[in-house]
Amino acid sequence: MSYAQEFDAVMAELAPDWASLECYLTVDDPLRLSDARVALARANGRPVHGDADHDFALTVASTSGRGAHPGVVRSALRTLDDRGVTGRIWMGAAYDSLRPAPAHRYGP
Repeated sequence: MSYAQEFDAVMAELAPDWASLECYLTVDDPLRLSDARVALARANGRPVHGDADHDFALTVASTSGRGAHPGVVRSALRTLDDRGVTGRIWMGAAYDSLRPAPAHRYGP
């Protein structure tokens, strides 16, 4: 299954009122990590260093907030598919509401 198809499956599982989502992506061939890094740059893919079960973390935002638009993420994943980079993507934490930070009580 391609990255774009897996992302579509992840998006289909979300509740209609989701606000943001963490996705994790792994690449099968470590020699293709630089190709993945370039393709995921427009979706703000963060490379993960150290001992982790994934190579990149992506934050996807529904309509507003911090994160890339789902269409931008899907486009970046489709670029990975077109370049022949294989691996998998899965969903991490999904949030259904975002509240603005409370006003700072102390200071000016």
